[in-house]
Amino acid sequence: MTYDGNHGVVIQCSSSGPVAAGPKATADQVDHMGEASLREILEQLRATRQRIEENRSQLVEPELALEEVDDIVDLIQQERPDRRRVMVKVDRLVTRLSGVGGIARNAWGLSQLINQFAR
Repeated sequence: MTYDGNHGVVIQCSSSGPVAAGPKATADQVDHMGEASLREILEQLRATRQRIEENRSQLVEPELALEEVDDIVDLIQQERPDRRRVMVKVDRLVTRLSGVGGIARNAWGLSQLINQFAR
């Protein structure tokens, strides 16, 4: 087998740390508990809000999706975010966006990022 670039796999569940394969592989471990993670989540939420605005006609209840985004922003910026409330809002958002391909994929990735942050 020949490799012509970087290849990697994603490990889910309780595993942690980077994994990569191939002669040119690189891997970086990201600290999901620091201030940078909150900044990254807020950027992703802004991007999600923009995608909702751009795809309003494809969504059943775009106003409720936007409200979920705003609620998540408010909740995760609290000093001690209530993980349960945050994840309920995230799950609702993912469900609301599930009918629109690209947005749904991004929403699922966002939910994974928030889940790691809210632990």
